[in-house]
Amino acid sequence: MKTTFLYIIAILSLLSFFNPLFPQHNNLQQNFNSTNKVKIQSIILDELESGIVNNQMQTISKYFSSQPYISLINGVNGYYSSNQAYYILEDFFNSYKVVSFRFEEKNTEGSLSYGKGEYYFEKKGKREVAHLYITLSKAGSKWYITQISIN
Repeated sequence: MKTTFLYIIAILSLLSFFNPLFPQHNNLQQNFNSTNKVKIQSIILDELESGIVNNQMQTISKYFSSQPYISLINGVNGYYSSNQAYYILEDFFNSYKVVSFRFEEKNTEGSLSYGKGEYYFEKKGKREVAHLYITLSKAGSKWYITQISIN
């Protein structure tokens, strides 16, 4: 009985000794996760940039939320299902052919991220420029496009 009591005391004192290490471990884990979150958002924005430049709707559409907001220079404006958004943007990119595009600014902080840049396009032989803005929002553990604006 006395030995069991000593074992219990020894175990409790060891646990109390290691207990201060656990909060530090949790903080390190949270920092690691937040670093990964930023990397994931940046990777998604890079992938979207590539999809826009190469007119690859599959690359873009896999990140659509259930109803992304779309505002385009051709007058399209509103919330659309992800399926409708696919065809609306496919038609837009075929009509307003990209000459060049690059995100000039990216914000990957917090649960709402965005990328914006100059969208150089050609329409009927004439080259023009528009501002492209994409917003990403986090739902659960995934990131989705909630807004695309090309004006």
